[in-house]
Amino acid sequence: MASPRPIQSVTNAELYNRWARVYDTDGNILQSVDDVMLPALLNFVFTLLPSDLPITITELGCGTGRNTAKLLSPSSSSPQITSIAALDLSPGMLTVAKQRCETHLTANTSNVLLAPPAVEFHEFDALNPELSPVIKALEGKADLVLSTLVLEHLPLDVFFRTVKSFLKPGRYFLLTNMHADMGRISQAGFVDEVTGEKIRGHSFAHEISEAIEEGEKWGFEVVGEVGERAIIEDDLGAVVGERGKKWIGINVWFGFVMRFSDMGKKG
Repeated sequence: MASPRPIQSVTNAELYNRWARVYDTDGNILQSVDDVMLPALLNFVFTLLPSDLPITITELGCGTGRNTAKLLSPSSSSPQITSIAALDLSPGMLTVAKQRCETHLTANTSNVLLAPPAVEFHEFDALNPELSPVIKALEGKADLVLSTLVLEHLPLDVFFRTVKSFLKPGRYFLLTNMHADMGRISQAGFVDEVTGEKIRGHSFAHEISEAIEEGEKWGFEVVGEVGERAIIEDDLGAVVGERGKKWIGINVWFGFVMRFSDMGKKG
């Protein structure tokens, strides 16, 4: 019998710095599911935003820019996105994100119907926001905060306090995350090709109900439906690779939209 793969536990910053080079190519099933489920949520939240005003988006945990790049090519039915602040804990991820967005803009210059939004990238640690004083200028400016597959790495109160700090009252927050059914079994990480070790950071298996309850304390309320997604047989080869086989029948993803009313109990 093969010996178990050695596991190395590191900080989340180190995890994503080391993962950045292969993050988009290592068969991450949660990212693949998120890519399938996110467009409908984005389309929904876009219908809630004013169509006649410039829209500012803050992306909390932009990673390799897979969603940032999508926002750089607005369609005629999208709101008037004029600026995007893409934040991430990992300098390595931010480097990939910048390159991805530059490549996307260059390749799509002749195809865009509208001028692309201005985008800026910032290193940001929600657990230590004082280390990024430049982020203060973003507080209270966002019409939409987008955060995908980030919540699992933060305590709920820290996460919602951070989201609240960026949003204008009456505006919206789009969240996706690893489902607790998956989080109780696994956590974010990758296999280092050089050492053969499984590299893991620190994660929480947040329940949907816990996230919604905490959000309400900070002045958020769910708008629309709460989505959950399990892996099914038909996903193999179409959405996920062979690594997804062991997750058939298990919820791996959830997502929803919340409105910020600024009436929460926490300041």
